[in-house]
Formats: sequence, C-alpha cells, structure tokens
Amino acid sequence: MSDPATSRTGSCLCGAVQVRIQGKPLEMHLCHCTICQKLTGSAFGAYVTVQDQQLTVTVKPGHDEESTLKSYKEPPKASGNVNTRTFCGICSSLITCRNTSLPVMVVVPLGILEPYPLSGDGATGAEGRGGEADDAWNAKPTIEYWCERKRSWVGETGAELVLPRQPEREEEVAKLKKIFGME
Repeated sequence: MSDPATSRTGSCLCGAVQVRIQGKPLEMHLCHCTICQKLTGSAFGAYVTVQDQQLTVTVKPGHDEESTLKSYKEPPKASGNVNTRTFCGICSSLITCRNTSLPVMVVVPLGILEPYPLSGDGATGAEGRGGEADDAWNAKPTIEYWCERKRSWVGETGAELVLPRQPEREEEVAKLKKIFGME
C-alpha cells in the first residue's frame, strides 16, 4: 500500500494544508450534483477515493491547526447519510469529504494532488508521466454520479458505472461495492 511510485502528495492553494496518499486510489469519479457544482464553481467535481488509513492530512508548521483545518457538516440526505467536508480555513480549498455510509473511505479532490510520482521511479520527461505508477492516477473516471444534472457539453468519459443519481437500485449498489472491493 505504501509504494512511493504509486503515492501522491498535494496541498491546498496556499500550501498551509498538506496531504499524502500512500498507494493507489480505490477509484476516481466525477460528480455532477448541484452540491459539487457549487463547491467547485465548475460543472462537476473530480475526486479520488482512498481508504482512510492511506491518507495523512497535516497542517504546515507555523499554522494553528484549529483555525487552518476547518470542517462543514452538510444537512442529512434523504437516506440519513451525512457528508462532512474539510477545507483550508485560509484559502478555502476543499481537502476531504467523508460520508457516514462509508466511514472507512475518504474522498479527496483530484485537483489538490500533484500530478507526478513522489520518487523518480517511472517519471519521464517534462510532464512527469511515467508508466504503471502514473496509470493509476491518470486513468479515466471509474464512476460518474448525478449524470441527470450533467451539462450537455460535458463529453462521455467511458466510466465503468454511469448513474443518473446516487446508487439506488440493487444492481448499482452491487457494482459499486465491486469497484470498492467490498463484495
């Protein structure tokens, strides 16, 4: 799980909050829901999902953790599930999202992660792209959520699971569990 060639680091916009993900992500997804649209100020959010133990979040020395790392608990959904999002109290960058229905997993915005391997293993050229290690981080999204709210100009991604909303039908949930390795 801690192979440096498949791990990533990242930070918020101002650099006060640092993240490190050890190992490959469980999946990457896009979400077209109105919350993600408002949260990102864009047409969708792009995220990676990792196991809780893969993620380390730290506040840069010289910054007070309580005022730098903030959280926002969304109102409960119809299902009763609650998302809690952490963000930088200085620059407002989203850092994580945790859902009560999947407490062992955490979602991290793809945009806060550095796009290259941590070590020189596999890094080639100015773009920092390199082999299998990078493939895990540059793969197409596995899942697209809330496609009924997808902007008409957003193209097809070839995601393995494309859902009009959150997974509701048994076969959607079963496919999602398979993607997360929860069978």
